[in-house]
Amino acid sequence: MTPLLAQRVRRALDLGGYEHVRIVVSGGFNPAKITAFEAAGAPVDAYGVGSSLLRGENNFTADVVRVDGRPCAKHGRGERTNPRLELVT
Repeated sequence: MTPLLAQRVRRALDLGGYEHVRIVVSGGFNPAKITAFEAAGAPVDAYGVGSSLLRGENNFTADVVRVDGRPCAKHGRGERTNPRLELVT
């Protein structure tokens, strides 16, 4: 994602009548990259910072892969079972 791409997405959304849709960017964002986007005037409503906030050996990120029983993962990602997990109700 670049500030120019964010501007083009905003323009396309607005032209399509989707002015109410907000833009959230993520992937490699840290304070420096956010500062650069803000300085460029990128039309971003929220930043996903994920692992840039973590230090040490417990660095991981998570993706939503299923909603209401239906798969919804990003391309190349998907649900993986983990026998150590148990349902908490």
